[in-house]
Amino acid sequence: MSNYTTPIADYLNEYAASDMTRLHMPGHKGVEVDKCKDEFAFVANRKEPAPTCTEPSEVVCGLVAEKTIEKLLAEIGRFDITEITGADNLYDPSGIIKESEGNASKIFGAKTFYSTEGSSQANKAMLYLAKKHWENSKGKANSNAAQCFYASEPDGAKNSTNEIPCIIAVGSCHKSFYHAAELLNIRVIKVENHVPTPGVPAFHDTTDNLIENILGAINKESKPIGVFVTYPDYFGNAVDLIGIKKALSELNIPLLVDGAHSAYFKFLDYDKYPEYKHPTDCGADLCCTSAHKTLPALTGTAYLHVKESFSDVISDVSHAMDLFGSTSPSYLLMASLDLFNGLSENYKKEVQSFCEKTELLKKELTDMGFTIHPSDPLRIVVCSDEHFKGSDFASSLREHKCEVECYDEDYIIMMLTPYNTDKDLDRIRESFLSLADNSQSTNTPSSSEFNCLVNFK
Repeated sequence: MSNYTTPIADYLNEYAASDMTRLHMPGHKGVEVDKCKDEFAFVANRKEPAPTCTEPSEVVCGLVAEKTIEKLLAEIGRFDITEITGADNLYDPSGIIKESEGNASKIFGAKTFYSTEGSSQANKAMLYLAKKHWENSKGKANSNAAQCFYASEPDGAKNSTNEIPCIIAVGSCHKSFYHAAELLNIRVIKVENHVPTPGVPAFHDTTDNLIENILGAINKESKPIGVFVTYPDYFGNAVDLIGIKKALSELNIPLLVDGAHSAYFKFLDYDKYPEYKHPTDCGADLCCTSAHKTLPALTGTAYLHVKESFSDVISDVSHAMDLFGSTSPSYLLMASLDLFNGLSENYKKEVQSFCEKTELLKKELTDMGFTIHPSDPLRIVVCSDEHFKGSDFASSLREHKCEVECYDEDYIIMMLTPYNTDKDLDRIRESFLSLADNSQSTNTPSSSEFNCLVNFK
C-alpha cells in the first residue's frame, strides 16, 4: 500500500460522482452519456472504425460511464501518444494534423491553427506575428490616410522610446498578453473601455467615443504594431469590432482580438445576435478563440485564426506557436479539436436551440425580481441586490447541485452550452425560486476560492 495520498484524483472522482450541474468551463460539461453516444455515433458512421477498436461511440461512452479517474486514465492511455510515424507534428504539420487544421479553417473562415495550451499560447503567438508583420512593413504607414494622420503628429510626439514597438490595449486584457509584451519588448499603451460591470458604476462608452480614444492614443505614438481587444470580456460585454476595424483599416493598423470566450459565436444566428459575431467575421486580422470554454472540447484546446492580411507571416505561425508552447503537445487535446470538426455541422442547430432555452431562463429570472447583466446569449450574469450577494446565489445553486463559473460579492457568472441539459436549467430555476421565496441573505462567505478575473488587468 502506498504511503502517498492522491488528492487530485480523489477530488476528480468525487466531483464526477456528485452529479453536479456544471455551469463552468469546459464546454463539454462532463459529457452526458446519451448525447455523447448519439453524436459520436454520427461521426463514427461516416467512416470505418480502426480495426483494433470497437465502435468509436461505444468506446467513448464506455469511458464516460467508468466510475473512477483511475480506470479512465488506464483506458485513455491507449490513445496518449507522441510524434511517432504517421502521427504528424503540430509545429510542422504535413499529414493528419495539417488535414484536421484545414477542416477547422473551412469552419471558421480563416487560416486556423491548433493550440493545446489554450488562448494563452495563441495570444503570445499573435503578438510575435504582429511584431513580425510590423517589422516587414518597417513600421511605416503606406496609405494616404495613414501618411496624413501621422504627418499631423505634434513635433514632440515622437521620442527615442518610440523605437520600441508599441501596441494599443483596449480595456482589461488577459495576463498572457502582458507576458508576451514583456518577453517581446513591446510597449503597451492602455485605452480604457468603460463598460457596465456588476457592482461598479460606470458609463458605457459609445463606439464613436471608444474609437476616438483609440485614435487619440495612436496619434501620440509612432505606428503601433496593432490594436488589441478582448471580445467579449468575462461578463459578456462586447465592443463593436466591425466599427473599430473600419477605423483602423484606413490607417493600415491591424486588429488583434483575444476572443477566448467567442468560439461559439460562429454558430449563432447573426440576424438575431448581430452584436455577437465571431471575430473572423468582424475583420480581425489575428484572433484566438478557446474551444474548451464554449465548445465541447477538452481544457487547453484553442485556435489561432490568421486572416489574409497577415499572409506575409503565415510561414512564421508554426514557429510562433512553437516558441511559446511545449514540445510535447497533447494528442488527446488535438483529437478533441479534431472530433469537434466532425460535430460542427450539427452544432449550429444545437446552439440556436439552446440559446432560446437560455433566453427564456433569463426572462424567468428577471420576472422573479433578479437583475440580469446584459451578456452574450449563453452566459448568465446575475447581479447582487439589496437582498442577496453573489455568494448567496452561489450557495443556493450549490445546494441545488450546481457549480458556477465564478462569483464575487457583486455577481455570479454561469456559462452554459448545448451540453447542459434541461435538468440543469431546472436546477437553476429552482435555486432562484427558493431565494425569491426567502427574500433574505444566507450570510455566506463573500468570495469564491478562485475567480478567473484575477487573470485580467
